[in-house]
Amino acid sequence: MIQVPKAIDADAAGAASMLEVSLDRLAATDWASLGTAAHGETLVRLQRAQAKLTAVNAAVLAAFTAQSGFQPDGHRSARAWLVNRTGIAKGAAGAAVGWQKRLGRHGKIADAMIAGGVSESWAREIAAWTDKLPVDKRDEADAILLDAAGQGLCLEDLSILARKIDETWNAAHPDPDDGNGEVGDEDGFGDRYLRLGTTFGGAGKLDGDLTAGCAAALRAIFDSLGKHLGPEDHRSIEQRRHDALAEALHRLIKAGLLPESAGQATMAQVVISFADLRRMYGASTLEEQWICARAGQPGWLTGPGARAEACDAKIAPVVTGSVDWQAADAMTDTFIAAFRLDGHQQPCGCTCGGCACQPAAMVTPEAKARLRRTLLAMAADAMSGPDGLAAFLRARQLGVPFTGKALPLDVGRVKGIPDHLRRAVILRDRHCAWPGGCDKPPAACECHHLIPRALGGKTRLTNLLLLCEYQHQICVHRLGWSLILHSDGSTEARSPRGEILRSHGPPAAQAG
Repeated sequence: MIQVPKAIDADAAGAASMLEVSLDRLAATDWASLGTAAHGETLVRLQRAQAKLTAVNAAVLAAFTAQSGFQPDGHRSARAWLVNRTGIAKGAAGAAVGWQKRLGRHGKIADAMIAGGVSESWAREIAAWTDKLPVDKRDEADAILLDAAGQGLCLEDLSILARKIDETWNAAHPDPDDGNGEVGDEDGFGDRYLRLGTTFGGAGKLDGDLTAGCAAALRAIFDSLGKHLGPEDHRSIEQRRHDALAEALHRLIKAGLLPESAGQATMAQVVISFADLRRMYGASTLEEQWICARAGQPGWLTGPGARAEACDAKIAPVVTGSVDWQAADAMTDTFIAAFRLDGHQQPCGCTCGGCACQPAAMVTPEAKARLRRTLLAMAADAMSGPDGLAAFLRARQLGVPFTGKALPLDVGRVKGIPDHLRRAVILRDRHCAWPGGCDKPPAACECHHLIPRALGGKTRLTNLLLLCEYQHQICVHRLGWSLILHSDGSTEARSPRGEILRSHGPPAAQAG
């Protein structure tokens, strides 16, 4: 914790007001009318005041963060609070939080800044040098460097002194990988190790010495997968590195590159729309055969460009389609007219001289909408399924190997998500479907149940969404965000605090 000396004025708010008044007076001063001696003296004092202000700001921010003062205003971090409540940019907020953490690690430097013994820029340099030392050695090293700075050493000489301190400590505590290990192991390769300790609850702790190559590979993983993902990403650097390592390991497992997972066949997907399938030569004749025989085989459809890749692949044909709402409306109107539900009186064919038959009640717009949904569902059943037209055309038109076994898109309650259904989700979403703009590829994503299985949600295409591990495991299952998949394919995320992220702009309000 950073300690701040008691101010002359016990009222902190009053002291802050006095600071503003002093700055206002300085801003109103006619500096051009003063001599350079006054300019120089003022600049020295302002730099000293800047260091004090930075240290005090860090101390206040540390106390504010420790007491979660940002939460009552609906923010998850002090950084977000600073951006939204004080009007500073994200970079400035990050710098303020950085100083809070830096001075929290270097109490001696904080004290020196408050006392006016070191400038802000020199304090940052000294902290960076001594950060390399163990925690219990930092204060001692900081005190040596600050004392040297007070005696008039320039920054370059201070850097040399810091390097000597670091070398002295390393000489007393040689690293196995610095060439000071056993004879014949100058690069420390023989001393490499990694130890994973686990608790009863399954949590783990890593400890080890990595070779230069392994450390470089790990750094590449951190740089690639540990990036900040947007305004809803409030993870620390250390948490992002942990999640990056976890994601890299999950990708390796999912890729089937581990020896225990080898041997799985390649899956080739070729996509053709149902409309294109119906336009193929000979499709109309086959439709007539289907109407008469109602026979066929459903399956997964693939595309012509992947035939070369399909030589040693497991084929999963996919037939796609979309709703033609004009056709659905025409089908509904035909049904209403056929059963005289449109309110128009029609002759019943009697010869009594005057028809007294009561016409059927006119269909309301709500009833018409329900009828359209019912007819559409029946039409979908006719087009798909084991006896559907799509399956019949696929089996007859495309032939082997596209006449595969049926792969249903609704499998009810199952422990996992079947491969064919996962592929359908990937085919639809293409990448992480989080509305914040995440574009992580399917290999880095998981299938999320919009309605949890524990609450009766089924494993079907309309209840699944592709999410990267961070958005799925952290945002949804830990931070409590909920997701909505709209009928037009757009997504919407809502936080427990009412924040809304959309993959599209909100609908425009209707006039009137």
